[in-house]
Amino acid sequence: MLFTSPSFYILFALVLALFFLLPWRWGKVMLVLASYLFYSTAEVWYCLLLLGSTVIDYYIALRIDNTQSPQQRKAWLWFSIIANLSILAVFKYADFGISNLNVALEYFHITPFASLSLILPIGISFYTFQTMSYTIDVYRGQQKPSRDFISFALYVSFFPQLVAGPIERARNLLPQFERKPKVSWDDLSAGFQRVLWGLTKKLVFADRLALTVNAVFSNPAGYNGFEIALASVCFSFQLYLDFSAYVDIAIGLARMMGVRLSENFNYPFLARNPSDFWARWHITLTQWFRDYLFRALGGNRRSSLMRTAFTTIFVMSLMGFWHGAAWNYIAFGFVSALSVVLYTQLRIRSGRKKLFGTHPLASFLAWLGMFLWINLIMIIFRAQTLPAAWEVMQRLVVFEGEWHEQFYISLGLLIIVTSFHIARGMKPKHFKNIQMPELIRAFFWVGMCALFYFLQLDTTEQFIYFQF
Repeated sequence: MLFTSPSFYILFALVLALFFLLPWRWGKVMLVLASYLFYSTAEVWYCLLLLGSTVIDYYIALRIDNTQSPQQRKAWLWFSIIANLSILAVFKYADFGISNLNVALEYFHITPFASLSLILPIGISFYTFQTMSYTIDVYRGQQKPSRDFISFALYVSFFPQLVAGPIERARNLLPQFERKPKVSWDDLSAGFQRVLWGLTKKLVFADRLALTVNAVFSNPAGYNGFEIALASVCFSFQLYLDFSAYVDIAIGLARMMGVRLSENFNYPFLARNPSDFWARWHITLTQWFRDYLFRALGGNRRSSLMRTAFTTIFVMSLMGFWHGAAWNYIAFGFVSALSVVLYTQLRIRSGRKKLFGTHPLASFLAWLGMFLWINLIMIIFRAQTLPAAWEVMQRLVVFEGEWHEQFYISLGLLIIVTSFHIARGMKPKHFKNIQMPELIRAFFWVGMCALFYFLQLDTTEQFIYFQF
């Protein structure tokens, strides 16, 4: 069941009504059941994996808290980590490992292994990392374990953010489930507006950009360098609009129930350097790898520059691999890491807080260079294989051929989206607290509804991050 389907909003209306009517003791149970019902619409057996992760980490966290022995506490922690990563490895990475092993076996004329052909459960990468962060925080003494299984089950399965995040920490979400969240009219209004904004980003803009992106990446030989470059920019914004649309809808749905979820984006295409970009893009994932892997491996200010560089490359390559079992995702993470390391090393050696200074022209050139670089490496992310990515990049320097008519629409959409992105992200501080009159706001949202109704496509693309 997709956030873009009418049937979902019929279910949500029923859930919201029960949320207001039921006492919280039963309201939590209702939300857990609704979350499992929502998840089961993809595949019923997915719920068994979700329940398994919930039960494992709930009881392991209690054992960690009740155990005084450091060795036993660490053993329980490793049991949780291995159990969670094993489930993830089997369903997400087993076939990738088998296919690459078979390439090596073929060289030695050894009979290859059969593929498992397992279906990837949607959201498994998100809720696995969410439950792992909980047990790690309990082990570190940063989080008290929940002794209310229903509250913990709701923390793991809360349907607005179950499938594609944001990846919530227990210290943010669990306390909100201890008592019934209070919902004001502002919460309902702001939540509804956020959902509508997310639907518009997804159905009006992201899915239309997808038409150009899919056409070009399925047949790069049929397009010239200008069209390839534009398609690359289209994909960057398609990915951003698609993913941030899901997050907008998730945050809006939760807000209508009085629950506050974490923001996951902060105008990433305004970044002026690689470090800044990754501090703005998929924030909860970046922070997860920073807090639970990068720092654990010694990547901090006290480490040597060389160790920090290698740790950055290793962690960001894994972060790329988190997105999917394919070499192009690993390469995307690796190349992204190299740009972060290079920028960081140059900045440290120059002794500057900002490598390119603060002059407006220097800031603009830094932004332009970063924007071009991100759109270039996004080709690696979008291509199905590394050879396919290289084929697309080679077409960037081919300038002959006619301009296809579909690109005029995409160019117009990009101008609208980019202008809005820049205007919202660079809004001067003294304008940020200005509130629009209610009448103007009403006209704006009526216009958004009209735009959403008339410009959405007949068919809807699945959210991109569902595949991760």
